[in-house]
Order: sequence, then C-alpha cells, then structure tokens
Amino acid sequence: MNGYFSMVLHTHMPYVRKNGAWPVGEDWLYQAMSETYVPLLGMLAQLEGEGLRDCLSLTLTPVLCEQLADPYVQGRFADYLETMSEHAGDDARDFVYFSDDARKALAEAYRDEYARKHAAFEAIGGDILAALTSFEEAGLVETLGCSATHAFLPGLGDWRAVRAQVILGLESHRKHLGTNPRGFWIPECAYRERLERLLGSEGVEYVLVDPSALGGLPSTRAYRVSGSSLCAIARSESAHRNVWDEDTGYPTDGHYMDSTKYYDGSGLHYWRVTGPRVSIEHKEVYELVPAMGRALDHARHFFDQVADELAAGAAGGTPPLVLASFDTELFGHGWREGVYWLEITLRSLASSESVRPVLPSRYLETYPPSESVELLETSWGTDRDHSTWMNPETEWMWEEIGDAQQRLYELLDASSGGGAERDRALRQAAREVLLMESSDWPYMVAKGRAGDYAIERFRAHSRRFGTIARGLGEDGSIQDNTPLAEIEEVDNLFSDLDLSVVFGGGG
Repeated sequence: MNGYFSMVLHTHMPYVRKNGAWPVGEDWLYQAMSETYVPLLGMLAQLEGEGLRDCLSLTLTPVLCEQLADPYVQGRFADYLETMSEHAGDDARDFVYFSDDARKALAEAYRDEYARKHAAFEAIGGDILAALTSFEEAGLVETLGCSATHAFLPGLGDWRAVRAQVILGLESHRKHLGTNPRGFWIPECAYRERLERLLGSEGVEYVLVDPSALGGLPSTRAYRVSGSSLCAIARSESAHRNVWDEDTGYPTDGHYMDSTKYYDGSGLHYWRVTGPRVSIEHKEVYELVPAMGRALDHARHFFDQVADELAAGAAGGTPPLVLASFDTELFGHGWREGVYWLEITLRSLASSESVRPVLPSRYLETYPPSESVELLETSWGTDRDHSTWMNPETEWMWEEIGDAQQRLYELLDASSGGGAERDRALRQAAREVLLMESSDWPYMVAKGRAGDYAIERFRAHSRRFGTIARGLGEDGSIQDNTPLAEIEEVDNLFSDLDLSVVFGGGG
C-alpha cells in the first residue's frame, strides 16, 4: 500500500429562497438539487449496496441546510421536476418536427430522468438531509461543519462576527445533521489567526486548508495548528488541477456535455463541448456512450495520479495522505458526467491494494500528527490570497458590512428589557447581517458571474437591516410601519437563533 486517499466535497449554495427565480435565484438551487444532490444520493445508495464504507466527506453549509429543510423549497422543487419533465417532452415533440432523431432521443431521456428523480425525491419524503444522515450513520460519509452563511472570515473585521458565524454554523449542523462535526470547512479555505482556539473549544478536530497555507511543507501529511489541539490537512493541488483546471481539467473534454449552449424552449443542454474554443454555433450534438467512456478514462487517470502522488510522498514513517476537495455542485450540475466519474473513482479506490480510501477523522485517529505548523492566511482563490473577495470592486461591500455589524452590536447592547417584540426584530436584523456577510456576493461581482444579481441581493439585505434598525425605538418599541413580518417571510433562516449564545461571549 502506497498510502491513503480522502475525497471531500464542499456542498454550498447561497440563500436564494424567495429571492429571485431565473436565471439565478431559486432555479439555481433546484438545478443543483436535481443535477447533483439527488444523483449523489443515488450513487451513495449504490455504493452502500456494494458494501463500501468510508467513501467521502461532505460539507453541507448551514445556509444550504436551512433551505433543503424548508417545506416551501421542498414543494417548489417537486414542482420544478414535474415542469422540467414536461419541458423535455415538449422538446422531444419539437425535434420530431425537425426530424432530429439524435436530439429527440436525448429529450426523451431527459423526460424520463426527471420523472425518476421526482419519484426518488418522493421516496425519501422530500428530505435530502435525512437521506444523507442515514448514509453517515451507515459509515459511508462524514459530514463537516462550516460557518453559518459561508462568510469569507478574513474579511470580517470584528472578531465577534467571526465567532457568530462559527458558533451558529456549528449549532445549525447539530440541528440538521445530528452530529458534532469533527471536521470544519473554512469558507474558501481562508484561514485566519485565532480560528484554531475557537474551533478547538467547540470540539472540532481538524480543518481543511489550501496547500499554500503550509508555507512549503508537504501537503501529504497532517499537522497541528500552532501547537493547538486542532489539526490541518491540505488539499492536493494536483488532484484539484486534474479535475478543475478551466483549460485542461476533465470537464473540458470535447465528448462531455456542454453547459453553455441550451435549447431555447427548455434551457436543456443537447450539445457537447466539441473542442477548445469552439463557438456556440459549431457545437456538435451530445452522444452519451462516448462521454461515459471518457469518464472511465479520466477515472483511471485520476487514480494513477493519486497513486503517483502517494508514492512521491512516502518517506518512511507515517503513510502519506492525498486529500482531494471539490465543490459538490461541479458533479452533475457543472459537469454532467461528474457523478458517474465520482462513482467509478470511489469504487476503484475501494478495490485497490495500493491506495486505501479513508475519512480524514479516521486517518487522524490512526496517525495523529506530531509536527506543528503556523498556518499562513491564504485561500484557494485565484492567486491564493484574499483578492478574489477583497478588491477595489467589492471594497464598498466590506465597508457596508462593517457599518451594519457595528450598528447591530449597538442595538444588541441596548436591548435589555425591550420585550419579545424587540428580540424578534433583533433576530431578524442579525439574519440580514449574516446574509450580507456571505462570500458569494463579492465572489460573483469579482468574477463577473451574475454580478448584478449579487449586488442587488447584497443591497436588499442591507436595506432590510436598515429598515429594522430604524424601526427600533429607544424605548424598546417597534414602529408600526416596520414590515417585520414581510421581511421574516422572505429571509426565514435560522428560526431558533439565540442571540445571547451566537453573539455573546466577546472575543
């Protein structure tokens, strides 16, 4: 045996419930649920039936869990699946008219696929989180904690805001997933000083970091963080590059389904990547069998690359560990064949004699690290620094966040004796600040990905916070014209938010 391998998938979507629909908004979440989360459950069920264990680790961010557990979202998702099945049927009829047998067959496959997904969703009672919990109880997966709304923690100037994100995130994880998470995903792999003490005090045993945070130390070993009880494991840069590189990563292969060209009637995809820099007009029709064949080829390549990295990292003593981490939504949603690739890869690893799959916590149990590291404050952003989120284009966002945080703490300090109605308003004000802090908004602006939507969402939460703050009287009363119930209906996450626990405790 050359060593160990861990697959970690980071599952996150920003809060979109009742905040827009298409092209970004609720439909964005339903696409991820349909193309990634439901197929992932099917994959896990298949692997469980084959007797596999310790398959992968999963982050499910609290802000995503809040939405997946919401009856409104569950009902709308069921409607979405029915609607998409109908759209696929309409596409099939269009392609009959055009005498396009290839795309007609794809449309019919889409129609049947959405019907099967609807049946699968109904079979689990619409509860994706409960289904994932059952796989954790069976030993297939391990869930990791994360901050409440996936805030970019180095951007939060007030340590109380960092603490609130972490404490509320862990509370939400315990509520929705029923475990005290042993691992924690730092949003954007962006470590900041003092996190090790905060996480360690909450019983967290390890965090995942970018290899750049190790300052040149090998990424195939685990380390103690600053001599604390917290361990750090770095993701593999080579494994990440093989899958994710925008020019050479597996999803760029010409046989795979193209996600940029869609049919106007339904928004469904019927074309393949075809080749590098091929224009939209010259994309060729997708073919399933060759695409699946390429997924098999890429699974073999990935396995060989992991084995090579382990062999290079073996220097006697503790067996090395290669940890690969990706956004879960890449598989299926971003890369249609990705779930199939993941299934083949995990099955291959489970049957290997040279590479042993392991959950990070089990690796640390067997091989507790003796070496300590002072982590650098890097990220997995484009330049491994903070510039993807903190830059001239987003500077105004961070200024507004800082002002809102300061105003919230002033309101909380003056809240004693205000009564139940004031506490209710303060909880909603806190929710709006937490949503302002989401790393998604500055990321989308900096990357030019639905930037207008991100700006509007940020400003909407800022406006809602301001409306509540202005409606709070000095005597603890709430102005009659404050639309508190209306705001609560739109942004209803963290319903049992305990302000004294989340925002108390100082530094």
